[in-house]
Amino acid sequence: VPGHFHRREPNRSEPLSSLPLKMAVKDTLLLALKIVPLALYLRQAACKYSVPILGCDGELCPVAIGKKADCVPTANTAEQLAWCEHAWTPWANGLMSSAGIDYRFKCGAGDGHEFAKIIGAIEVWGYVLLWVAPQMGAFILTALMTGAIHFHLTFLKDKPEALVVQFALLAASCAVMMLSADAKAKKVKKA
Repeated sequence: VPGHFHRREPNRSEPLSSLPLKMAVKDTLLLALKIVPLALYLRQAACKYSVPILGCDGELCPVAIGKKADCVPTANTAEQLAWCEHAWTPWANGLMSSAGIDYRFKCGAGDGHEFAKIIGAIEVWGYVLLWVAPQMGAFILTALMTGAIHFHLTFLKDKPEALVVQFALLAASCAVMMLSADAKAKKVKKA
């Protein structure tokens, strides 16, 4: 009947009281995934834009650029801009060239670290969309992290076991995408 709210009828195998609990657990899991691991994208974007928060204003650790030192890279502004100029840009330009696309990314001080700013904008855009269009935001972050993993495995020749954080972020964004799809499908089914 138009104008009336329709409730999903439980199937015979699930008790009535379990439905709200399952929805609450899923909603809590989605919230935790958006805040705990995926908020790391906001910190990364802040560092790409030289915002002096959450350690972005730290010194360049020589280990971040392949030198020996007694420090641990933190992906601060100095490190990300060095990675952008000396690693991300050559990798991305190689992909563009192999695809026959006549475009060259730039990421030097002279161009304002353009490529880092582009990636930072995509990170912010994807994270904001997690809250307003969760599937789209999660898709963007999944695509971004898939590219990052490809970069680490093919360009840097890192071993997969060294990419724990990257795989965790990929898994978190995939989980948000799948759990949000489930919620959207149920809303469509109710209508």
